[in-house]
Amino acid sequence: MSSTSGPDLVESDTRVLLRDPNFLSFWLVGGFTGVIRWFQLLALGVYTFETTNSPLLVSIVPLLWMLPLALCGPFVGAIADKLNRKILLAGSLAMITLVSGAMAGLAWAGELEFQHIAIASILSGIFWATDMPVRRRLLGDLSGGAVSTAMSLDAATGNATRMLGPLLGGLTLQSVGLFGVYFFSAATFAVCFVMVVMVRVSGRVSPLGSFTLLSDLRAGIRYVRGDRKLRRILAITVAFNVFGFPFTSMIPVLGRENLGLDAFMVGVLSSLEGLGAFAGALFVAWLARPTNYFQLYLWGTVTYILLIFYLSILSYVAGGPYHSLVVVSIVLMMTGIAGACFAAMQSTLTYLGASPEFRSRVLGVLTLCIGSGPIGFLNVGWMADLWGAPTALLVMSLEGLFVLLLLWLYARDDNSA
Repeated sequence: MSSTSGPDLVESDTRVLLRDPNFLSFWLVGGFTGVIRWFQLLALGVYTFETTNSPLLVSIVPLLWMLPLALCGPFVGAIADKLNRKILLAGSLAMITLVSGAMAGLAWAGELEFQHIAIASILSGIFWATDMPVRRRLLGDLSGGAVSTAMSLDAATGNATRMLGPLLGGLTLQSVGLFGVYFFSAATFAVCFVMVVMVRVSGRVSPLGSFTLLSDLRAGIRYVRGDRKLRRILAITVAFNVFGFPFTSMIPVLGRENLGLDAFMVGVLSSLEGLGAFAGALFVAWLARPTNYFQLYLWGTVTYILLIFYLSILSYVAGGPYHSLVVVSIVLMMTGIAGACFAAMQSTLTYLGASPEFRSRVLGVLTLCIGSGPIGFLNVGWMADLWGAPTALLVMSLEGLFVLLLLWLYARDDNSA
C-alpha cells in the first residue's frame, strides 16, 4: 500500500477540504443547524411530555419534523437541479429564522401552546428537507474527488451535533424555558444565513432543458427503480427510518418515566447516543474503503435495530435506577456507533450511485425515503401510549428485523435471477 492511500489519504483530503472557504462555510452551516435540530427536538420532547404526559404527543413532534421530508424532499431535489442552490439554502434559512423568532415571542408572552409547536415543527421539517438535495449536494460538488471524505466528515459533524444539541437543549429548557430554546435557535439560524449569503459560489448547474418539476421528479424515481443497487440502498434507508431511528423519540419518555431524570439529565442521556455516533463517524471516515461501503451501511443498520431490541429487554430487567442509567448509557453509545455507519454511508452510496446529472433528483428521492420516518414515529408513539415505551421498542425492533430479513431474501432472489 502506498503512502498516498488509506488513512493518510483521508487525512490529506480532510485538510484540503477544510482549507476551501466555500466548503468550510457550508460544512459549518450544517454543524450549526444540526445542533439546533437536536437542541429543539430534545427540549420539545421533554416539554411536551411534562405538559401532556403523553408518549404519543412526544412522538408526534419528530413526526411533524420528518413529514416534509416525504412531502417536499423530491420536489426540492428537482428544483435544486434547475435553480441556484445557494439562493435556495439562504431562503430556507431566512424562513426558519423568522419562525424561531416568532416562537420565541409566543413563549415570552406566555401564549405558546402545543398547536404552535406542531406548526413550527412542520416548518422546521421543510427547512430540514433542503439539507440533503441542496447543502449536501453543494458539499459533494465542492469536494472534487474526495466525496467519501466530505460526506463522512459531514456525517461526523452531524453526529457531534447529536451529542451537543441534547445537552444544550436540556440545560436551556431547565434554565430559561422554551423562550431561551427558540431565542437561541433564531440567533444561530441568522448567523448561518449571513454565512451562506457571503459565500462566493454559483450554486447552480447548466439547465437540462425546460423546467418541468413533475417530469424531473418522475425521472428521479424511474432512475432509482431502474438501478438494483440504488433500490437496495434506499430500501434499507426506509427500514432504518421506520423501525430504527424513531426509538430516539422515546428517550425523553424512558428518562423521565423509567429512570426519573430531570430535563438536564435526560439531555445528558440523549447526548450519549450522539457521542457514540460521533466516535463511530470518525472511525468510518478513517477506515472506510469503496470495497466495504455497503457492508458498513448494512451491518450498521442491523446492529442498530438489534441494540434497540436489547434496550427494550434491559428496560424490563435492569435493577435499580443507577444500574439502569449506567447500562442504558452504554447501550445508547453503542447504538450511536452503529447509526454512524449507516449515516455516513447512506449519503456516500447514494451520491456515488447516481450519475452527475441525476444526483440532486436521486438525493431528493433519498430524502423521500428518509421521510418515511413519520410512520415509525406514529407507530412507536401509539404503542407506547397503549403498552409503555419498553414494549413499544421491543415490538418495533422485532418488526424491523423481520423487514430486514425479507429484504435479504429478496436480494438473494434478485441476484440469482
